[in-house]
Amino acid sequence: MTIEQNDRPAIRAQALGSGSGVNFSGGAKGVRTLSTDLEFKSVFDRLGVAVKARKSQILDLGKGADTTLYLVHSGVLMLSADGANERRQMLMLLYPGDVFASDLAPPLEGIGLTALTDAKLRRLRTSTLIETSADAEIVKTQLVHRYSELNARAGLHVVRLASLSSEARVAAFILEIGLRMGRISNDSLSCELPLSRQDIADYLSLNADTLSRIMTRLKSRDMVATVGRSRAIIKSVKQLCNFVPICAATFALHGGPDTGECPH
Repeated sequence: MTIEQNDRPAIRAQALGSGSGVNFSGGAKGVRTLSTDLEFKSVFDRLGVAVKARKSQILDLGKGADTTLYLVHSGVLMLSADGANERRQMLMLLYPGDVFASDLAPPLEGIGLTALTDAKLRRLRTSTLIETSADAEIVKTQLVHRYSELNARAGLHVVRLASLSSEARVAAFILEIGLRMGRISNDSLSCELPLSRQDIADYLSLNADTLSRIMTRLKSRDMVATVGRSRAIIKSVKQLCNFVPICAATFALHGGPDTGECPH
């Protein structure tokens, strides 16, 4: 993971400010910065175990009192559970820089963490930190900030599913993936799509055929384009944001130092 990838979560967290319920800026103890992010990563590098996950591989969340922590270095993963009518319910996406703890997983049937792409992670058991108090303090402090960000993103996803039209839902998702996986250049944004059509449909609670029709309509409005099955192009970020009511929140939670502010 490069320093640039590392600083995106830190700057994103600072952008949330006091509105997220956690003090990310100022002089208080436990402030999250690029420096503290690197300290946090250093603990995982020294005490954790490298994990290489193949696409579709399910990761062990562990059991019992010993919490398992995963720090994502590369790739995209999903937390999912069994839904109604035997349909999988995707609960959360994890991107590079994210940390997931086994005790964050709700007690749902079929709950699991699955790699949507080939991924590299560091796995750390909390029992490893018992005799290393300095490291334990670093991890404890930073997890508060990272859990807060994951919680805010989960809340945004609920809003997306509950209040947006199906077309705006898809547009908001493409914006999220673009901000996470691509770069803005002259108001356009291009990125690889790490999810299959069925994965996207499951995540947005849509039928796969409905998703295809929505993508066709967005293309006809000249908002987006696709190259093959795995690459998406946002032709105008500003135009797309005019179509997405939660654009500003999406930028705050998924944008990085190179994406700027929401143009809406």
